[in-house]
Amino acid sequence: MPAIATTRSLSDYSKINISTYRNQLKQAAEPFLDLNYSYRGKAYDYSIQVSKTPCNYGGYRHWFICPSCSKRTSVLYFAATYVCRHCIGANYHSQLQQPIDRLFSRLHTIRQRLGWQAGIAHGIGERPKGMHRSTYDKLVNEHEQLTAKVWQSTLDKLNCTR
Repeated sequence: MPAIATTRSLSDYSKINISTYRNQLKQAAEPFLDLNYSYRGKAYDYSIQVSKTPCNYGGYRHWFICPSCSKRTSVLYFAATYVCRHCIGANYHSQLQQPIDRLFSRLHTIRQRLGWQAGIAHGIGERPKGMHRSTYDKLVNEHEQLTAKVWQSTLDKLNCTR
């Protein structure tokens, strides 16, 4: 069984996205974004360099340049200062999921797509109006296989299998 993840995921950090500053950057003459804030009694005042790359059909796309490693990124995460995800060393939430959690996530996605009530204990519902029968049958088949895996995993954990 895999070890339970003890590291933090990126969802634990606040972030800033380059798209929120798009209008401000279009009007700016210099390629910098000034940040002023206070964190744990210490005042921070620094600039984050911004670069831009041309798009295929015209215009430009803006990027932050990470103050720590100088990589180009569209999102910076807050860990006393704003840095990229590589500098923080955190993983995405999905990378920290246990195998059983991945099964439950996929089951939840299927149940949402079919418009069924959440939770495998509620059983199989009706085919949604407008959904092809072949699509419905494929999703129900995958749902049943995943449900069987979840139940088998649960029985294995409880040492109920021989």
